[in-house]
Amino acid sequence: MLKVQNKSTKRIRVIQIIVFLIQIFLTSQPFVWGGAIFPQFKKNTFTVLDMISYIGTQSSDVKVTSTLTTIGLCYILFLVIPVVAVAFQIFDREYNLKNIVGIICSFAGVLAIIYLVGPQYLCFASMVSLLLYLFSAFMSVMGIFARFLKTDENK
Repeated sequence: MLKVQNKSTKRIRVIQIIVFLIQIFLTSQPFVWGGAIFPQFKKNTFTVLDMISYIGTQSSDVKVTSTLTTIGLCYILFLVIPVVAVAFQIFDREYNLKNIVGIICSFAGVLAIIYLVGPQYLCFASMVSLLLYLFSAFMSVMGIFARFLKTDENK
């Protein structure tokens, strides 16, 4: 039997898709303050895409090369988390997996920002992403509760 979504769950799903698409856009904005992290680079802020571009770079110092590659691989999480959440929001219309995955992705994003970026190196995009992840966790919980609402399908 096909489960019908009510208007509340549809609205919440659309809001979550928009929030996670904004998260993907924020990876191209200043995400981490790099003055203390990378003193050898002149740039003050780095985007997630900058950090990912360091994968496979070569430097005269082997330690710097491996550090940059490791950091780039870790920063791929900031693209993977919202892409997975958007995929579940778009393709899972009948079951509650989209909300459960939304909660997991939201908390994974918060932990990734706190652990990988660190509170002392937050920039504009990472602070906005942190707030949006908390908002999307709230919306995922609201989506779970909205599924329990009874709607009159004849209206």
